[in-house]
Amino acid sequence: MTDGEGELAYNLTVIYGMSVLSMVVLYKVLYPPQHSSPPPSPMVSSESLPSPQSTLALIKSRRSIMPKDLSGESLTREEVELVLEAANWAPTHHKTEPWRYTVVEGSDAINDYLDMMETWYSDNKEDISEADYDKFLMKLSGARSTWPQNVSHVVVIGMARQALPDKKLPEWEEICAVASSVQNLHLALTSIEGAGGFWSSHTWCRMFRDSQDMRDYLGLKDAEDRVLGAFVIGKVQEGKTFKGKRRDWMEKVTWK
Repeated sequence: MTDGEGELAYNLTVIYGMSVLSMVVLYKVLYPPQHSSPPPSPMVSSESLPSPQSTLALIKSRRSIMPKDLSGESLTREEVELVLEAANWAPTHHKTEPWRYTVVEGSDAINDYLDMMETWYSDNKEDISEADYDKFLMKLSGARSTWPQNVSHVVVIGMARQALPDKKLPEWEEICAVASSVQNLHLALTSIEGAGGFWSSHTWCRMFRDSQDMRDYLGLKDAEDRVLGAFVIGKVQEGKTFKGKRRDWMEKVTWK
């Protein structure tokens, strides 16, 4: 090969290499790598799981504890986050995960929450029967006398009717998923020493609960989204104990 031919071959090699590099860079610009979703949680080994007896004991220990029996002591942020993570691991058909929670934290925020209810009922008084309005005021008075003083957090429970844009399941399935999520929350709360609470259906303020104003407060924009009450949590007064009783499970089961 002559000197001229060698130089030509070298120049062609450089040009070819630069062309390939340019194509690679252009491809990465036009088609950036997509961020994958977080990996699923690995299966937990059987050795780290509680025994069947311990699991049943936790379930049997769950109680609905009213605000009058709470002490006013606050749960830590870590404790609240733990029960919310437990709530997130509820069963969900097609993985829609329709539960939505809004956490009202501390006495000032709880007072503001009750104020918002009262303002709504006052603004809409003309559309509410006298009996319903009087019943609301009575229940509100009871909540004001205990919630801000005794309650640590109010976790308002919402349901996104269509949580995924390409899937809309029967409403009853999504309500069941949210209820399962709340049960997870309640069981996790039971596992925290001295903690307790109850699921308030908010029937006493149902007109506000079912309003678009309430959905807006929770960031639920669809008219079919639902508010399913609130879970009221706190620390139990020292020395308080609560009995539980169920009829025999065999009365409610049929074998085929």
